[in-house]
Order: sequence, then C-alpha cells, then structure tokens
Amino acid sequence: MRTFLTLTLLGALAACGNASTGPSVAQQLIGLLRAGQQPDGPRVDGAALRAGITPEIVAQTGGGVLIVDIPARGAVAALGRVGVNGDVMTFLTPDGISISTKRGMIVATRGLGNDLMIADVAEPLATLAGQRQQAVRIHEFLDGENQTVSRSFMCTYARAASNQIIESCRADDLAFENTYTLAADGRIAQAKQWISPEIGYVITAEFLSPPT
Repeated sequence: MRTFLTLTLLGALAACGNASTGPSVAQQLIGLLRAGQQPDGPRVDGAALRAGITPEIVAQTGGGVLIVDIPARGAVAALGRVGVNGDVMTFLTPDGISISTKRGMIVATRGLGNDLMIADVAEPLATLAGQRQQAVRIHEFLDGENQTVSRSFMCTYARAASNQIIESCRADDLAFENTYTLAADGRIAQAKQWISPEIGYVITAEFLSPPT
C-alpha cells in the first residue's frame, strides 16, 4: 500500500510553513510524504508525522485527521474525516481506503484486504471509562478466502501510566495486546490496535477539530 495524504491536509501543512526561517517542520513533512509516495523513496516516519500535526493544521482540514501506521506493511497514511454517525467517525484516503473509529477505537476498515468488517467494542470502551474490570470484544474479519470469520476475545486491562491503558485479549489460538493513550476527556487520542491476523497491528493518532 502506498502512502496517502488528503489534499486538504497537504494544503494545510503548506500554509503553516515559514519561508523566512527556512524549511519548517510542516514543509519537511510534505517533502517526506511526497518522497514516500515514490517506489524507491524512504518510508514515511509515522512518529514524525504525528508530531507535526498541530491544532491549526487540523482546523484547516475541516473536521479531523487520522494518522495510521501499519508496521507489517511499511505503510503510513493520513486520512481525512468524511463522516460522523453518532459516536462513530469514518476517515478516508483519496484511494477509498477507510477506517472507522468509535471514540478512537477502531471498529471497521475497508480497502486494506482481509478487512475488519465490524468490531463490537462496547464492553472495552466501558472498561476504559472505568465501568468494568474485564471485557469481551468481537471481531468479524475477512479471511484469506474472503469469508467472514467471527472471533470473540476475553480481555483484561492494566494501567501503564496515568493516561495509558494496556488491553490484553485472548481467544484460543489468537492473542494480542492493545495500548491506548487517553486524552483529557477520556477519548482515545493515540493507540496501537490489533485488527486481524492478516493486517496485524495499526498505530493510530486521532486529531479532531474542536466543536463549533
């Protein structure tokens, strides 16, 4: 999968440059992203991209940005928010790859191959809010034969820091460990989340414009 960037985000980054003091962080990120789109270009640094997103940049994108890093595929993407349905937000690349989140927790993907069709994360979200001690999450994802497989995981939780929670989940032959960094309002701001056996982990950072 190539590196993608929404045009609105690219324009916002460019607008934040400061030519009088040489290349800004934003301008350097644009160069890095453009280079990363070439077959022989360097891999985009997801951490650098996340660090370079400012409230001003997010405000110019018209709603929100989701930075996604898929380590197993060597891919980094910047997705623009295109829809809100209750507390589920959908973010999209120009090529039609989408990721939907519920308060920062991934609940669906499309266009990645072997996608997560839907995830029931009601109990995990309640646990992160301090309403439960354990939780069950259910993933429905596509296998190698394009068939939908449903797996139920029992999850336990441990606090790694004041704003960080580790979720350990297991279902027979499958196990994974997610890490969530919470914003002040309890929303998941950054995370490392397991999607499916084929996709593996996705590192996300969700940047939202303040409500108007």
